[in-house]
Amino acid sequence: VYFPALLHFTKTALMSECKTFELVTKHIIKERPPVDSADLSADGKHLITRNKQDGTVNIYGHRTDGSWVKKTNISHERFVNSAVFSPDSHHVVTASWDNTAKLYGLGDDESWEQKVIISHRNTVSSATFSADSRHVVTASEDSTVKIHSKIDDGSWQLTAILSHEDSVNSATLSVDGCHLVTITEKDTAKIYSQQTDGAWEEKGTIPHDNSVLSANFSHNSDRVVTAGCDFMVKIYGKEADGSWQQKTIIPHKGTVYSARFSPDDQHLVTVQYQTVIIYGPKTNDSWKKKAIFKHEQHIKSATFSPDGRHLVTASMDGTAKLIGQATNGSWSEKASISQRIWFNSATFSADGSHVLTVSASDVVEITELRGNH
Repeated sequence: VYFPALLHFTKTALMSECKTFELVTKHIIKERPPVDSADLSADGKHLITRNKQDGTVNIYGHRTDGSWVKKTNISHERFVNSAVFSPDSHHVVTASWDNTAKLYGLGDDESWEQKVIISHRNTVSSATFSADSRHVVTASEDSTVKIHSKIDDGSWQLTAILSHEDSVNSATLSVDGCHLVTITEKDTAKIYSQQTDGAWEEKGTIPHDNSVLSANFSHNSDRVVTAGCDFMVKIYGKEADGSWQQKTIIPHKGTVYSARFSPDDQHLVTVQYQTVIIYGPKTNDSWKKKAIFKHEQHIKSATFSPDGRHLVTASMDGTAKLIGQATNGSWSEKASISQRIWFNSATFSADGSHVLTVSASDVVEITELRGNH
């Protein structure tokens, strides 16, 4: 029963000891028009692509011979803002400008079927799953956040509506499912907590002097980090009485497009225009710079591997950098994936051994990371 965990631990430890990676292209999927993002399911058996402009989402399945075949298409009448797998790999949810989020489920025959359409009165800005895959959270420009939950018979029902005074750009549940953070157009992030009776109550507000672009929980669910156009990164922590209080502010020299904790909560990464900064904890409530990496043009994303020991960036300069932490704690660039055109996104597979990149051409590529020694 312990073998998978031991294998994963050994594998990630060996990857950390690699000074550089050998990159081996495993699969290439070409789509027209070019896609904006792609996501691998946690079990590695399915892949999803999203084209924002034409409102299409394609789900691919992995064959035993290693090839990928298109399984189904999810269509929207207008732009698609997001499309993601549930953590258990059994569902997909999309968010669209056509005021809907569509939830699809994987059947016993490996086919994907529509389970429910979640409707709002305006654009659905984001749609995400809870860590246990039993809840879907949608945020909308109609100033509401809706939570739909899976009940025992397999159907999905609306279980909560959180009303805001302004448009909601995103809504994300904490890993333990007890807290929710939203970003509104009023330059604020709001934190909600679920009460014993199931109701959601606002417990904290994180103000910024300009638009908030990112808000994420730590893995242990007791911290929230926000980033915005006011050049600030703010970290709030949960107190014993249930309130959320400011713990630290990390100033930057420009707009911070995103800020995110590593899965082990030991590091924090922030993304500015051409700069990625990795922070490590100095004390319980302060952070210090550990490493800085630069691109020649705008950075589209920076994502940690599941073990928190590696980071992959995607940039408009046509490179995706693989950055890793050595056993002595230092960070260095281990490899770089290059294209003639810019990357839209780059993410790791669930076991951290592969990287999924999406370029602005028609290429979705899966690359295996191998040790050079």
